[in-house]
Amino acid sequence: MERGQRECSIVAALVGAPNSGKTTLFNRLTGSSEFVANWPGATVDIKTAYLRADGSTLCIVDLPGTYSISGSGPEEEVTRSFLLENSPDVIVAIADATTLERSLFLPLELLEAFDNVVVVLTKADMLGEKGLRIDVEGLEKELGAPVVLVSALEGQGVDGLVEALRRPRRRSDDGRLLEKVLGDLKPYVDRLAGLLAEEGVEPGRARWLAVKLLEGYDWVPRYLEELLGPAGARRVVEEAERLRGELAARGLDPSLEFIKRRYEYASRLYERYVERVEGDDGGGGLSRLDLVFLNPLTGPLASLGFMLLVFLATYVIATGWPLDVLLERLGFEKAAEAVAEYSLSGLVAAAMDRLAGWVEGVIPHPVLARLIGEGVLSSEYGLGLVLTFVPLLAVLMALIAALEDSGLLPRIAAGVDRFFRRFGVSGKAIFPAMVSLGCNVPGVISTRVMDSVQEKRAVAFAIPLVPCSARLAVLLALAHVFFRSPLESALAVFTVYLISIASFLATLKLVTRIEGSEASEIVLELPPLKRPSLRVVWWFVWDKLRHFLVRAGTVIVAASIVLWLLANYGPAGYLGDVDGGASQSYAAAVGRLLAPYVEHLLGVDYDRAWRIGFGLLGGFIAKEVFLDSIAVVSPLDSATGEAEYATLAAYALEPWQALALMAAVTLYIPCMATLATIYSETRSARLALAALTYDLALATIVALAIRAFAAAM
Repeated sequence: MERGQRECSIVAALVGAPNSGKTTLFNRLTGSSEFVANWPGATVDIKTAYLRADGSTLCIVDLPGTYSISGSGPEEEVTRSFLLENSPDVIVAIADATTLERSLFLPLELLEAFDNVVVVLTKADMLGEKGLRIDVEGLEKELGAPVVLVSALEGQGVDGLVEALRRPRRRSDDGRLLEKVLGDLKPYVDRLAGLLAEEGVEPGRARWLAVKLLEGYDWVPRYLEELLGPAGARRVVEEAERLRGELAARGLDPSLEFIKRRYEYASRLYERYVERVEGDDGGGGLSRLDLVFLNPLTGPLASLGFMLLVFLATYVIATGWPLDVLLERLGFEKAAEAVAEYSLSGLVAAAMDRLAGWVEGVIPHPVLARLIGEGVLSSEYGLGLVLTFVPLLAVLMALIAALEDSGLLPRIAAGVDRFFRRFGVSGKAIFPAMVSLGCNVPGVISTRVMDSVQEKRAVAFAIPLVPCSARLAVLLALAHVFFRSPLESALAVFTVYLISIASFLATLKLVTRIEGSEASEIVLELPPLKRPSLRVVWWFVWDKLRHFLVRAGTVIVAASIVLWLLANYGPAGYLGDVDGGASQSYAAAVGRLLAPYVEHLLGVDYDRAWRIGFGLLGGFIAKEVFLDSIAVVSPLDSATGEAEYATLAAYALEPWQALALMAAVTLYIPCMATLATIYSETRSARLALAALTYDLALATIVALAIRAFAAAM
């Protein structure tokens, strides 16, 4: 990123595994004042922020969480490409001080490859609880690189880290660290590194590439071909294969032996430089919660139960749903109204509607007044719609952050991991799936808990198939009007939910199979349980809310204005309060274009078909708007409707037609806010359009299948 590189005195790249404290350290260093940028050579967005210290401007780059820089996974590729192609001034290799034996693997790998590494041991504030003491000076001398012990939460060691970043020093150990790690394998590395050096590769980089060639990673030959040309790369690769053959003849598997030696060296470092305080067991072993969540019988039940509590807490606090529905069913209508009205989202919606009304009264031009008031500020459109999502997202993100920081989140995911792995993703998919039952927008945003980009994209693609609470309102209304008994209505709604959940799972399987991605491992990486930090929760919530408001919010506002114009203008111009104006709008014209599609889908006549098509367009704004839209253009004028749902009943649908419509409304194109959020979270317009097309095709197939089944009966 040219602008960032011109302004930076020092570029420091943070590299660490998930749950290592990398993001917390990034926020502590920068105050979370990041800008997101595509650096040259990077294929995804990378968080970057400025840090000004004593006249120097440091650019802190937060690379994707990864356990290694050698593999071919998306996080590994992005991290490796950035380090190789952008050559940051200093690489911050992060290791969790509380699990040092395991987390030293990545710093050792970085030290093999680069001579400008600073090793940072995070979570220093938890060492006392674990009964651990680390000899930082001894470890620094052993590794030949700066080692800094920090607590990002409490600020311990951060000033020393900033000083190390401001004055990066290069290490020159002539391969001594590699010899300590690899032992009798080093001669093989030296022979191949010598050949690389003859081709002009810098000695330190040559040694690292030699190791990767001997380990057998498939990206290395491609990288060498770009670096050395086809002839030079072929010569080196052929020699690497010969040496791999020699190792195999010794009974050693080159693909595993180097990794094994690295872990063995990390264990020796742990034994030598980490002291366990006498009389403290360090909290090792499995806790009672682990025994529950990791048990194949109790784990799924505990995980689903816990997520149900999170789900209910989120929506009750933010929207009042489903508590308001329950109170209404019990006959406490006033209490139900109060819960909905005085919920966080209800208060925001009321405030925005009040502001919209005031603006409409202040602006003298009637069209401009309605455009700004109704099309931008009201809770049904634009900015008002975006802001009504904020309480829901804030509560949800706070709960997820607390679960993640406490260590409970991966345990919950582990409980349902076996089930979700059948569909190509890890158990963490339970979070966006459960959340989406309330609203797909926070469901898409919560795909950030997934450990790989491929899994995140697959889950985000499938999330719109999970029926949200807005679609539930539509389903209940249609079922109530067009089915003869409460039992039939309940069965119809249950059938549509069953179809939707099955479609969600099948889509996950389809997408992951097409992309060839595999579910990431989570069970083996359970972090220690601890009390969540309010500071970490705040950083997490603010980061997610800010990105939603900036990225998805701008798209939603723009789309809302366009849709408002379509609904309020027609060939005759501005419709205003003209009787039957909705039927004369451009939106109604689009509905008429959709009429042949709806006729074929539901077997209704043209007059009903275009009105339902108009409703489908309204449902793109928000699913619940579907009911309002078809009521506005109902065959029975809304003013003459005496009975409840009279305008809806005027469509006179057969039960099978109603069921087909219920399935279509549930599965067809995501609402505007969900589609915008898919784009903002994945930064892929192609994926968002693919989701739109796929969902519409799936809705069509399911509705036609229901029609065919009804005809066969």
